Amino acid sequence: MKKRFLHIGWKSKVAQKRATYSISISKTVAVGCGLIKGQELYCYLAEDEVKRPIMIVYLDGKDRKRC
Repeated sequence: MKKRFLHIGWKSKVAQKRATYSISISKTVAVGCGLIKGQELYCYLAEDEVKRPIMIVYLDGKDRKRC
């Protein structure tokens, strides 16, 4: 899997509300990607080259098959 970083990063805290965990996205990223409240995003669990767990989130609202 090749990755190209876009020089934007942020730190998120994991929050828990009942049985659901969540993380936050920077407002700058959300506005820049045109995200709206309630929009569903597709997320996938993966590993990088050194077997570290990563989460891939498609911010355009399309699943990976349509990308």
